[in-house]
Parts: sequence; C-alpha cells; structure tokens
Amino acid sequence: MRKAGCRSMANAALSSATRTSPFSIGSYKRISKEDERDESCSITNQRAIIRSHIATNPEFSGAKITEYIDDGLSGSRSDRDAYQRMLKDVRRGAIDCIIVKDLSRIGRNLIDVDDLLMNYLVMWGVRFISINDGYDSYTHPLSNLELAVINLANQHYNRDLAIKSMSAKLTKIKHGEYLSMPPYGYKKSDTEKNKLVADEEAAEVVRLIFSLAVNGVRTVEIAKTLNAQGIPSPSVYKVNNGYKNIWTQVIDPDYCFWSLSVIRKMIMNEVYLGKTVANRFKVAEIGSKTTIARPKEEWTIVPDTHEALVSEEDFRKAQAILPKQRFYDKPEHIFGNKVKCPHCGHAMTRYTRNNPRFKCGTARVTKHYDCREFSITQSAIAEVVLESIRTYAAAVLDREEMKLALLQKNTATAKDLEDRISKEKSAIATLNASITKVFTSLAAEKISTDTFLQKKNTINNAIERKQRIIGDLAENLRTITEGRGAVEKAIAELTPLLSIEALDRELVDSLIDKILVHGENDIEIVWVGLF
Repeated sequence: MRKAGCRSMANAALSSATRTSPFSIGSYKRISKEDERDESCSITNQRAIIRSHIATNPEFSGAKITEYIDDGLSGSRSDRDAYQRMLKDVRRGAIDCIIVKDLSRIGRNLIDVDDLLMNYLVMWGVRFISINDGYDSYTHPLSNLELAVINLANQHYNRDLAIKSMSAKLTKIKHGEYLSMPPYGYKKSDTEKNKLVADEEAAEVVRLIFSLAVNGVRTVEIAKTLNAQGIPSPSVYKVNNGYKNIWTQVIDPDYCFWSLSVIRKMIMNEVYLGKTVANRFKVAEIGSKTTIARPKEEWTIVPDTHEALVSEEDFRKAQAILPKQRFYDKPEHIFGNKVKCPHCGHAMTRYTRNNPRFKCGTARVTKHYDCREFSITQSAIAEVVLESIRTYAAAVLDREEMKLALLQKNTATAKDLEDRISKEKSAIATLNASITKVFTSLAAEKISTDTFLQKKNTINNAIERKQRIIGDLAENLRTITEGRGAVEKAIAELTPLLSIEALDRELVDSLIDKILVHGENDIEIVWVGLF
C-alpha cells in the first residue's frame, strides 16, 4: 500500500548539505539477456555513468561504494541475488544511498518499483538516485504520477521485448536452428550455427534403443540392458563431454542410471526423426519461472532440419512397446512429485486410475540402490498425511499460543517505544524551530555569521542524533508489532487444520516438501511452511 506524504517525508530527512559523515552508496547495475545487444545497457556503461555522477558531485566525496550486479536477469523478477543482497544491506544500515543508471535497472514491474521507492526506502531513510530519469529522492523527487508513467513504460517495454524475443527465436527455429542444448544422440555443428549433427557415440545407443523397442523389448528390459552393459546415461554422458548445469542424482550424484522415464521420453521424441520440436511449454506469465505444458497443436514442429537417427516406420513400431493406461503420474494429482523413495531419491511412480498405488521404479532397472519392490496405495498415504497434519497442527498451535502470550506482555513495552518516538519527534521540531530563531538573530545582526554557522551545525548534529534514535526505536517497535502479527496469522492458519478431513493440492504444496515411503507402514513427512 502506498504511503501518503512521501515527498514531505523525503524532505524531512537529513539533507546532504548538513551531513557530517560520508555517504555509503549502493551502486546497482542490471542487464538482461535481451539487453545485451544494446551497448548503452552494458554493465560497463552503467558503471561508467554512475562513477561519473559520483565523481562530479562534491557531496559524495569520500563515499564508500558497494557494487551490486545482476547479470543476465530480467527486471520483471524481484528475486535477483544482488538486488536482494542490496535490500538486506539497506535493512542492516550498511548503505544509505542507492544510485542507478535509470529506473528500469531496478525493475520493470510497476508495483515492485513503486513499492520500493514510495514505501521501502522511505521507511529506511535511504536516498535513491536514478541518473537518466533526473530523479533524486532528496533534491528532486518526482510526483506519484511521474513515477507511475515511467514505471508503466518500463513494464510495457519488458513485455514488448519478451514478445519480440520469442518471435525472433521462432523465426530461427523455423529456419532449422536448434536453440536449446542438443538432445542425447546429437551435438551442435562446428561449421553451421545451431545446426544439429549426429554425435556418433551417443547416436549408436539411440539406434540400439529403437532397435530393441522395434523387436518388442519392453522399456524396463531396455533400461536394465543398458545399465548392465555400463553404458553411461544421458546425464553422465553430457557431463563427461563438458556440458554444464546437467541434472545429477539427488542421492549418490556420481552414479546415474538409465530409468524407465528416460527410455520412454526418448522413444516418444520426434527429434530422432530429423524434426525440430519447440514451443512445448510456456511461462505462466512474463518474468515467471513457472512453465506450463502447451497442447501438441500449439507446438512448433519443423521437419527435415537435421539427420534422422530412426526411420518413420521404426519410430511408429517403437511406440507399440510403451505402456498403455498404466502410468497416471500426472502432476495435477494431490501428491504429484511429492512421494519419494528414500533410497534413490526418485519420485515413486503412480499406477492405475482406480485406487491408485505408488511404486519405486528404480529397483526394476538397477540394483545399485537398496530400493524395495513394494507398492502403497494413495489412500493409505493420504490417511497418514491427514492424521500427521492434525497432530503437528496441534503441537505447533500450542507453541504459537505460548509465543503470543509472551508477546502480549510486551504491550507496555510497545507503548513505551511509541511514547519515546513521539518525544524525540517533538524534540526535533523544537530544534528545527531553534534554527529559525538563530537565523532571525543573524538577520537582525545580533550574532555573527561564524556564530550562526556554529550554532546551526550544533543543532543539525543534534537532529541527526535524534533521527538515528528514532530509527532504532522504530525498528524495535516494528519487531514487536510484526512479531505479534506473524504469530496471530500463524494461529489463524493452524486452527482450521485441527479438524481437516480432506486434502487438496494447494494444501499439500503449502505444508509438505516430500513424503518418504520407507515401507508400507513406515512413512516420513518432510514439512515446509507452517510446520
């Protein structure tokens, strides 16, 4: 919620003209992947502009400068590492001024930027300067309307940029370019940009998999055969060939095996027919990390973009060995990707529609782990989860109610802090009035200029000390009031869980990280959130 009177609060802050200590400046720079084509947005250029501004303003003489750089990150996201580190430094008083090249570097989300400037930095008494926008919260604050117009333009630019970027990528895909990491069995050409060519060592394994499938060998037997022969899995193969950011096992990352899901996905992947398949997923919204699957009719499929590793006929025949109407492990069910095997760390596979059961598939393809071959019904897991939620809710509720009782004893302390803040503000008002009196004495030639400056400096120093006291008192008050609010919120959320009778996906996601099934009667729940 926007606070009223932002301009007056900024003007009430200690002006740079009367500071007795150097500024501690946070120099923030950000560039997104889309911005990289624009030299004016480069980190080097941003750094030069900010350094020039600091060097040409005497008030920043002797300032301590801390750099914060987010490289390759979109301004529509607020969970940027350097940005969050800077806000943390604001909270602990390590910086009292932030300087950026322009407002779009801070972010392109209208609500986030507006809240930062109008509320957050005002509350912490931090000066903010956007050089290209001519914005300085101390000397040249913009109106709410002016800020809203700038932020709205930045947000619109971000959406337009994302749309143009996607359009450019689709154009490249339609011309046969493969923009992602090469799938197993292929590599990028050394002579043609983004052109897939066969990686013969891995391509032979792909051909073997399809050959076995065409001859009726089931996916589980194919996986067991590959593991028994010690053929590196796609993850291991890519790591061994220098690829970065490759997924490895959660448990025993040095061992990766061929799983049923990897075999199924390869047999279903039309890239092995020489087609480029793209646009299978889309982000939930621009700037979001969450992706959702597109229906196949929305995919972009371009035929004959690279060498096929399997014929159309063999590809069609291979599909026949894939299990039909057995696996229903779709993410929308209430325990999607939550039920795990504690031995291998993999999600257990969900079978059958009626009275669905979970079973670890790893034991079927490798004996490397101590995975057990048993199944457990979803209803049995749900029963344990429900009872555990009720039990844990009761225990946590008792703890939170004890916290609340202690916080309620601090009511008198909170009132004392409010009274002390009020007195310090009154003292500052008196000191401000005394400056006027001293100036009047100077105008009436009752005191000399040197005496005026001496008294004015003494008063300003006193004001600065009291403002620091108010900041400390306000922080203590906030800790008490927010602490009580958080406890009261937790109690309100926990109380309904005492009598919960049914589960839904939203509730499971909010409370449970994972469910480890050690045996049919041995279930371990790893909690998150309230618990």
